[in-house]
Amino acid sequence: MKYRVQICIRRSILDNAGATVTSALKNLGWPEVENVRIDKLLEFNLDPPDMKKAEEIAKAQTNEVMEYYTIEEMKDE
Repeated sequence: MKYRVQICIRRSILDNAGATVTSALKNLGWPEVENVRIDKLLEFNLDPPDMKKAEEIAKAQTNEVMEYYTIEEMKDE
């Protein structure tokens, strides 16, 4: 089974990298761009499928003070 984990900085925390990218995009000619957020996306396979193990992997990659994560089971392509 393929899993997709998205790790996001909590919305109440300033995303410095996102603010930098927002500024750069505006300077490159896209003044309408606002509030860019930089997240992490992990995709991995587990055989046999094991949601509990996927959860452990997601937790190990997340700073729970500053970030949260979501897990999605995906059909193998």
